[in-house]
Amino acid sequence: MKILPILPLAIAAGFCVAADPTWNPDNAVKEAEQDIRSGHIKFYWAGSVGVRPVGVRIDVAKKYPRADAGVGCVTKDIPLRERQEEYARRYNEKIYAYITQKH
Repeated sequence: MKILPILPLAIAAGFCVAADPTWNPDNAVKEAEQDIRSGHIKFYWAGSVGVRPVGVRIDVAKKYPRADAGVGCVTKDIPLRERQEEYARRYNEKIYAYITQKH
């Protein structure tokens, strides 16, 4: 019976971890299309000291919510950062194409 109080916390933690992107660049356009359908437009920003929206002008990206894709100057996992930046670029390009076509 001692497991019952811990079980809800473990399940909640699993949902939180599952919500993070996998940073597989091949999934970026699919996420962008889902966000377009649901009306949750955002732009991914990445970088270390100079954080910026990847592949989109800053003045455009500032008009929408910001999501982080590898932000911070201390990392030893360079391949992860490269995947995050490529993911952000593909996602942002799809969103940018949508908003410029829409307006």
